[in-house]
Amino acid sequence: ATAVPAKEAATAVPAKEAATAVPAKEAATAVPAKDPVTVTDALGQAISFEEPPKKIVTLSPTATEILYAAGGSAILRDRASNFPVEAQSLPDAGSAYNPSIEAVVGVQPDLVIIEALTQARFVPILKQSGLKVMAVKAETVDDITNHIINVGRVIGEEVVANERVAEITSRLEQVGSSDTRTFLILISDQDRNLYAARSESYTGLVATTLGLINKAEGLPDSGPYPGFSMMSTEAILMANPDLIVTITPAPEPAPRLSDTITRIPPFAGLTAIQTRSIFEGDVTLLLQAPGPRIVEAVESLSEGLKFEDR
Repeated sequence: ATAVPAKEAATAVPAKEAATAVPAKEAATAVPAKDPVTVTDALGQAISFEEPPKKIVTLSPTATEILYAAGGSAILRDRASNFPVEAQSLPDAGSAYNPSIEAVVGVQPDLVIIEALTQARFVPILKQSGLKVMAVKAETVDDITNHIINVGRVIGEEVVANERVAEITSRLEQVGSSDTRTFLILISDQDRNLYAARSESYTGLVATTLGLINKAEGLPDSGPYPGFSMMSTEAILMANPDLIVTITPAPEPAPRLSDTITRIPPFAGLTAIQTRSIFEGDVTLLLQAPGPRIVEAVESLSEGLKFEDR
């Protein structure tokens, strides 16, 4: 009853080998496990990812725009993140200055991306909640391009990220950096105090990328606008820049600073006013959205400062 025919006996596979045998085709096509992707973020943290994160939260416009530039998308954002258009339909976690940690934890993201300079204080509480946090920043063009590439690596979209970086680099090269005129970028508060963008600010970076020379160089950070320094009427008269760029945060029909500044009697003798070299800058591009759109900001400023063509 237990006899095995000779033909079957010759081809039988021992039980132990049968249990572990792998068909030749499967063995040839088996994919080796990928190594973890490790990047260093804007806070100097080395962060490793075994798999690309799928559920991502961004808590600042800089974080949101870098993620989308790298080929990714978010499931939750801060209230001020409204670019690109598809981000506007996402639920928000409140203000970037005081986001709802409960809302962030509630969606159980695989990754939270924050802005290093203004949101580093959120890292400990987010990590205590078991979340992985990555910081980005936009202090320099290299910051922006490096973070796009790193985020692209993390989410498995290196090709898209590299293409976006190549586009930014090419367009900035086309604009050039040979404009060596002096400038001040000014903004006003509700008490009509004037503040100038420092070279260390993103706003200042946009101008100096063109080669322009900032007359607010070396001034201390002061006032309600980070990266700006209060300048008295006397200090502005002493600086006497070739160009003045103004920023008006309030939407129209609020008066534009580029108009009201010309009505300040002591400023009548300023070179920029005498030559009508005053330009009203785009508040979104110059102030509210530091990140990949620096190329649009630089192009806009370059075109706006071509007074001789008007």
